[in-house]
Amino acid sequence: MKLLLIDDHPLFSVGFAHALSQTGSGIEVLTAPTIVDGLAQAGARPDLDIVLIDYRLGHTDGLAGLRHFGERFPMIARVLISGDEDPALALRARAAGASGFLGKSTSIQALLVALQRVADGEEVFDEAARRVTDGTGPTARQMEVLALLAQGQPNKRIALELGIAERTVKLHVTALLEALDARNRTHLLVRAREQGLL
Repeated sequence: MKLLLIDDHPLFSVGFAHALSQTGSGIEVLTAPTIVDGLAQAGARPDLDIVLIDYRLGHTDGLAGLRHFGERFPMIARVLISGDEDPALALRARAAGASGFLGKSTSIQALLVALQRVADGEEVFDEAARRVTDGTGPTARQMEVLALLAQGQPNKRIALELGIAERTVKLHVTALLEALDARNRTHLLVRAREQGLL
């Protein structure tokens, strides 16, 4: 399965792509920071199966990206990914031509299952696919937090960057510490690198 992940946060994009490719055998993940770059890459890769587009993208949004890809490459399945898991956004994604909508609370393993379903021609908008956190590894949102921790960012800055509450950041950090069996933030980054998450 060949995926193109469009996300404008470079550390998250690389980390998330690495986690996907490490977790699923036979998966190739390309990355692009913008819709324009993504369209160029898709033009050069006729074997692309799925484009995974983040909802929040700099000067545009993922919904516009879904439409652009639909116009240029209608045979490539399109999936919107977002930290905002409002069912109304899932409906808007479907209306914009998406084959799926995945929340960033979804575990990497569950994301892979959902993406395989999309690759097989199914649609994935169900609550279960967006909410599964089965303990098999960090969620997509936790990968974002981890990437910012690796930059040395404090909780307050991470909260601003991701548009979430500071207490939510603390919960994600606690979950990461437990998931990676780390004693503190420094040890967490060591463990994350050991496991190929950074």
